[in-house]
Formats: sequence, C-alpha cells, structure tokens
Amino acid sequence: MSGFLDKLKDFFTVPEGSSSKFVKFNVICARCGEEIPVRASKTSDISRVYEGEGPAGAEYFLRKEILGNNCNNLIYISIYFGPGYKVISREITGGEFAD
Repeated sequence: MSGFLDKLKDFFTVPEGSSSKFVKFNVICARCGEEIPVRASKTSDISRVYEGEGPAGAEYFLRKEILGNNCNNLIYISIYFGPGYKVISREITGGEFAD
C-alpha cells in the first residue's frame, strides 16, 4: 500500500548515480580570510535547470548566500552543474572558491 508519506519520501530521494545527499566545497571570505565549509543539499538547495536556461549541458543550479563566523560579509555563489553534479560554471561575489 502506497500512502502519501511514501510518495513524499520518493520525491525527496537523491537521484541515481550520486553517492551523497550533499555537494561540499569551501569558500574563502574576501574581507577576513576565513575558510568556510559549505554543504548544499541535492534535494532542497539545488534546482533543476530546464532547456534554454544556463550554459550548455547544465542540469542543476545552485544559488546560495554564505555567512562566516568571523565577520558579517555575505558571500554570494552561483554554480551550474552537469551530469553527476560536475561543475560546469561558477561565480562568486565577496570571496573566492578554495580549490
């Protein structure tokens, strides 16, 4: 018997081929130099990209505001992902990506 909660659980499952429920990376604040770990949920933070939106090959999109512990500088990121959540393009304001 498949009830409402079972259907809701299926809606929030992680797509096949991905081993984690999160995409993880670090950013560095441009004002204070703090390195901030970022975790983006594949089910709630990352959106699907539809045909005609974003760069060629993009399947997912993340836009996030990040605030560290040392200062009140907001860091804004925009990232497009392709298949398997591989980064296609990324932009950051107020900091830099720690590679």
